[in-house]
Amino acid sequence: MITPFNSESIYLGTDMKRFNAIRDYLDANRIRYKYKVKNRSAQWAQRGTVRSHMGSAGSQSQSMYEYEIFVHKKDAARIQLPR
Repeated sequence: MITPFNSESIYLGTDMKRFNAIRDYLDANRIRYKYKVKNRSAQWAQRGTVRSHMGSAGSQSQSMYEYEIFVHKKDAARIQLPR
């Protein structure tokens, strides 16, 4: 079981293709993982979200989401991440 106390982050970024490639690699090697997806434009800022204050015109859609993958600490040392 992966918990906050025994996990290690192996990826943090905004590239969805890399995020999915890493997840495919972990699945193929039967390494258990957890992931989080964070919508950075939906974060609260004072009286509303960032998007409600600044809008989303001109924002790159691929940088709106932040992806993070966690694995067990004992598995982190043996992982060779794909490029």
